[in-house]
Amino acid sequence: MEDQNFTEYLRQIQLLNIPRWSELPQFDLYMDQVVSFINQMLKPLNFDELTPAMINNYVKSGLVHAPQKKKYSQQQVARLILIAILKSVFSISDIANGFKLVIKPEKGAQSYDYFVTVFTKAIHDVVGNFQQEVVITQATQKDVVVETSNLVKLSCSAVVQRIVVLKLLTKLEERQAEITTATIKGASKK
Repeated sequence: MEDQNFTEYLRQIQLLNIPRWSELPQFDLYMDQVVSFINQMLKPLNFDELTPAMINNYVKSGLVHAPQKKKYSQQQVARLILIAILKSVFSISDIANGFKLVIKPEKGAQSYDYFVTVFTKAIHDVVGNFQQEVVITQATQKDVVVETSNLVKLSCSAVVQRIVVLKLLTKLEERQAEITTATIKGASKK
């Protein structure tokens, strides 16, 4: 029974449908609508649910623009979706730094769609590789060893990917600081 539940879980996350920019609501949403929309969409991933308090904190920290007349725009909803996904692995300050370096306001739709495409592909790659390596049958010692082996591989991969992302984020921040410094020095020489 547990093997069937796990197989069903893998199937559910492969069916996850994160809307592309053009599929996001084209009208502004109230806080409770945003929370419901995002939590329902990401439910298969078993993340901690997004709450109004979290959204308020993201607004206070400047990670998301304040709502206009208590309503959130398409751009704000897209940002909240990215935050809800990324916060499962990264700190809010790391996410904020990444947004500053990667997401340009004029390219918001493209950046969002690119993230959704890459995230969806990552799900399919990981689940596909996992399903190919593990044939879930009645528990035998061999199956337990294979499942344990896959658990170790996936855990190690997650850790390595996280540390590489954080190092790359630091490198991009340093490069941005160098560009800013060079620009300031160039302007002061004129």
